Amino acid sequence: MTESDTLPDITVRSQLIPLAGMTLLLPTTGIAEIVAWQTPEPLDDAPDWLLGRVTWRGLRIPLLSFEAANGLACGEVLRGGRMAVMNGIGADADLTFYALQIQGIPHLALVDGVNIEATSEPEAMLPLVLDYATVQEQDVLIPDQDKLEAMLKSVGATVSSFETADELHD
Repeated sequence: MTESDTLPDITVRSQLIPLAGMTLLLPTTGIAEIVAWQTPEPLDDAPDWLLGRVTWRGLRIPLLSFEAANGLACGEVLRGGRMAVMNGIGADADLTFYALQIQGIPHLALVDGVNIEATSEPEAMLPLVLDYATVQEQDVLIPDQDKLEAMLKSVGATVSSFETADELHD
């Protein structure tokens, strides 16, 4: 019995998030907001994938490149670039939000057991990808947000109030 046989009536409202050369599939509940690109405030001694921090709703939040965090080239900021502000899924009060650099406009996808299919042989195995699938005839990556957030924490990335924070790192 397949998962689609056991859960045929469950539909998850999701977003297809365009990145450089790949598309992420994320539930809409994991995304706080899609916002216009802003040039990040650089951080001293930050890894290449941590682009800096940006201001969002009175908070300073870390901004990262998913591509670079997976060892690939960081996507360029395109005209009309955007960021996806993500809800932190861990219970860490210091990392309640973070932002992903994205390429283009996300699209709504209603995902259910009928229109999602696991990819049997992905082109490349990436360390921050939980699973590979096809949705609406498009190859998608399901990110491992636990690993992604652990990476951010490992370099001291936190959320801070804009009015009181001077540094992202301790």
